[in-house]
Amino acid sequence: MKEIESLIQERRFSDAAEKIRLGLLAEPDNADFLYLRGLLKSHQGKLVESIEDLKCALRAEPRHTDAAVCLSVILNDIGRYDEAKRVFDQANQSVFLKQAGDDLQIDRKFALKHFELGDLYFRHRRYDEAVEEYTKAIGLDPTPSEFRVRRAKAFAKKGFVTRAIQDLQQLKNERPGELSVRIQLGLLHYSQSNVLDAELEWESVLERDPVNREAIAYLELIKSARPL
Repeated sequence: MKEIESLIQERRFSDAAEKIRLGLLAEPDNADFLYLRGLLKSHQGKLVESIEDLKCALRAEPRHTDAAVCLSVILNDIGRYDEAKRVFDQANQSVFLKQAGDDLQIDRKFALKHFELGDLYFRHRRYDEAVEEYTKAIGLDPTPSEFRVRRAKAFAKKGFVTRAIQDLQQLKNERPGELSVRIQLGLLHYSQSNVLDAELEWESVLERDPVNREAIAYLELIKSARPL
């Protein structure tokens, strides 16, 4: 299977198609081969055929995570957001049912997908759903700080600025070297007219990274707004 995926990534579509054809001749209901045929069709721009193959893969194996992720990505790309979420959530049930610690790579794959869905909701100003998706991503993989930063932004957009600040303050305490957290924390303080707190956050960024462009720009903004 890895060989076929590599052929697709290398755009050796004819070679990949032949191996998939032979595989399906031997095993017509093999979910892996159906998924790979759907993946191949998506790379060829044949989205209708790709969607049908990926759905067939999920009918053969409802917990086929690669097929679920690929299908939901395609559905999102063509604007079928609700259907994409249903597909993903159905496959995602197996992740929450399994014991903690099993198959970390699957957890991370689903976490990234929840994060992407959260971004989609955020861009469409559906902040409740964005918070929900970011929270699921954090539950599956708490490692990336960006998951928590994006959730804080969504909280702020909902009007829960205090909650957003508290979350980022906790994250800053846990990971003092994550400068993006301090940048965003400064922006939240600034949005509440807490200019001094914002300034302190951005200055702390420059202490660790003297050429950080965002911190420099925001501090210059503060200085230019002050009366002479």
